[in-house]
Amino acid sequence: MKKRQKTDIIFLLLIIVFSFGVYLYNDKNPVTLSLINSESLGYAKAEVIEVVEENAREDETTKGRYYGVQTLRARILQGDFQGKEVLIDNYLSTTHNVRLHSGQAFIACIDNPLEAETLITVYSYYRAPVIFMFGGIMIGIMVLIGGGKGLRSAVSLLFTMYTILGFMLPMIFNGYSPIWVCIVTVVITAAVSLFLLNGNHKKTWVATIATGMGVILSGIIFQVIASLVHVSGFNTDQAEALILISQNTGLQISQVLFAGILISSLGAVMDVGLSIASSLHEITCHKADITPRELFQSGLRVGKDMIGTMCNTLILAFTGSSLTTLLMLKAYGVEYAQLMNSDFIAMEIAQGISGTIAIIMTVPIGALLSAVLYSRRRSPDANWFVNNFRKCHFL
Repeated sequence: MKKRQKTDIIFLLLIIVFSFGVYLYNDKNPVTLSLINSESLGYAKAEVIEVVEENAREDETTKGRYYGVQTLRARILQGDFQGKEVLIDNYLSTTHNVRLHSGQAFIACIDNPLEAETLITVYSYYRAPVIFMFGGIMIGIMVLIGGGKGLRSAVSLLFTMYTILGFMLPMIFNGYSPIWVCIVTVVITAAVSLFLLNGNHKKTWVATIATGMGVILSGIIFQVIASLVHVSGFNTDQAEALILISQNTGLQISQVLFAGILISSLGAVMDVGLSIASSLHEITCHKADITPRELFQSGLRVGKDMIGTMCNTLILAFTGSSLTTLLMLKAYGVEYAQLMNSDFIAMEIAQGISGTIAIIMTVPIGALLSAVLYSRRRSPDANWFVNNFRKCHFL
């Protein structure tokens, strides 16, 4: 069996053990708190048999939106009411605009209180098949174009989602420190993603260490900025709901915002870290006698081209996620003094600046690690450092 295959099997077993451990933790520590009483509520797939009556008009300014009411005869396809035919009044408004036609599937909201009549309403379109279909198409394209690495990328993506949903969120919800939970999440997801792509290779270790240091640096910078501008998890729009949760679970609200920065900057920092590690490794393959100084300088030159685009990517991502809020601020004519000193702008700018600095600093960190580990021409001091570094037995 090839060395790469043995490494893959060992790494796969570690992933399975971690995933099983997460499953056992969630099984023994289920999240049971609910901010609303939803015992009588249920959601089930249903299908429109016919549109009995429709009294709706199309919006003159927004094509495809209707206002009015539909009377639908529908059949419930899941749950306790499976097979039951019901009449539903589907009200079409600005915020709820689910216009249905005969034969169309949708999600019904079933309110079945103990001492009252059951109320069934239209909740939303039945979107799950489309979401899964395009998710499958995305994975198919990854495998088609990327081959084996595309498949590994898909596995790492699924593992990252599982780690966030199954490990990070429940741990934070149950009162563990969001900072440490997110640091562990970042290290695990970065290591798994990079090792799945490149195996137990020097550039994998360079990229993993550079990514971890860059993300932690991002969190430290954000914490400094946040403390100076006086923002924390208590300044978010969901602060009231978080306070209710913390009273029942021990959720550490003040650290939630800090932890979010670690996760949000992971992708961009990991991209830069791996790009630097791969580029400099390729250089050493074609120029084996390059010195550490020359390799470090090459890394800085390569990194300069990445900094501009990746920083723009991060800033645009933060802006895109807050676009509707920015439009509302513009519409209300918020004054400069109010805008620049608001909680929202302070948090967004702190996020953008901390993430951008982390990306920039990942370049010299990755270049320095690459120069030390890749170059074969070293000074005596460099050889001493590398020889001691190799005693860790992971190179």
